[in-house]
Amino acid sequence: MTILLSESAGSAEKFRLTLGNDVAVASSPRELLDMVEANPQELLIVVAPEVPLATALELAKHYRLARPALGLVLVRQRLEVSVLSQAMQAGIREVVSADDAAELLAASKRSVGVSEVFSDKQPQLAPTKRGKMTLVFSAKGGCGKTTVSTNLAEALAEDGSKTVCLVDLDLQFGDVAVALQIDPAKTISDAIRMQQSLDLKGIRSLVTQHKPNLHVLLAPLDPSDVEFITPDLAQRILRGLKDSYDYVVVDAPPAFTEVILRAFDLADNYLLLTTLDTPSLKNLKVTLGTLQALGMPRSKWNVVVNRSTAKAGISVADVQKAIGIDIVAQIPGSDVVPISTNQGKTVLEANGRHPVAQAIRGIAGNLYGAPFDAPDRRRLFSFSAR
Repeated sequence: MTILLSESAGSAEKFRLTLGNDVAVASSPRELLDMVEANPQELLIVVAPEVPLATALELAKHYRLARPALGLVLVRQRLEVSVLSQAMQAGIREVVSADDAAELLAASKRSVGVSEVFSDKQPQLAPTKRGKMTLVFSAKGGCGKTTVSTNLAEALAEDGSKTVCLVDLDLQFGDVAVALQIDPAKTISDAIRMQQSLDLKGIRSLVTQHKPNLHVLLAPLDPSDVEFITPDLAQRILRGLKDSYDYVVVDAPPAFTEVILRAFDLADNYLLLTTLDTPSLKNLKVTLGTLQALGMPRSKWNVVVNRSTAKAGISVADVQKAIGIDIVAQIPGSDVVPISTNQGKTVLEANGRHPVAQAIRGIAGNLYGAPFDAPDRRRLFSFSAR
């Protein structure tokens, strides 16, 4: 299969006819990223002439590191020396004229040939997990992102056959280590010195084991490290974690940073949190508008009301009317949340039958299509005793 990036229906149809039937069309770079992620064996991307050169160059630079065997063929209305030079520097394999169908086919064939040779020379690695990633986000602080993230990771890890990694991507003010009372002996900062040669083994060395099947990647201890954790580095780490775990849960900061935008690109779904107050509701609407403007797929959006209570003066129906989409879950407010946090435990660990814990399990089930129920404590006890 070939992936064609085209922002015009007419252009897409023209080049689909040229390239043949086995072509998938991505109408935006975001959609392209999802397609490539879903097709790890893909060898060719063709970029249509209406796609801006800057976009094509960024894609080439990204995949040169992330997927070296994946080739890009760039189609332009006019062939210019400056374009050819920039394309070569970015790692684009071929640049062809939009009017030369025969050359486009030939260039595509050459690129696939190079990719096949490249793939044959790569060492055969063990199959990767291709896990699912959930990004927990709110544009307003204080909505309970860390509470939801830690409890969701706990809920997913209750299935002992699955592996889970919780990522604290609030690089300046992350609280996961404090919330779970984890000694931050290792953090994401350790990746900075390895970034020139960071491989899957190095990525796996960054995490801390919290439970047998629940690991945590902690935020930096020194906020000054943030400037050295580039979007490309963060993306490589997240991609490596998806290849290593069944589930990855990302606790994001309340801001659309370049690092977080890369996390949005890689995530399979987003938990978008709000509480029942007007500042949170306003920020939720801003969040949804931003995601729409960035072309983030609506199928990934999951709006969750945290600390839901009938006494707030704003109802869930009011929220749904204001944002125009359904609320997928409500998490009740309770004193058990700060109490468990102060004990260094999740609500699921402290009181697994509590309504908050049940709501989190319901979210896990909605996301991944399986029932997540409170585990049998006797079974867990006998397991831990072995």
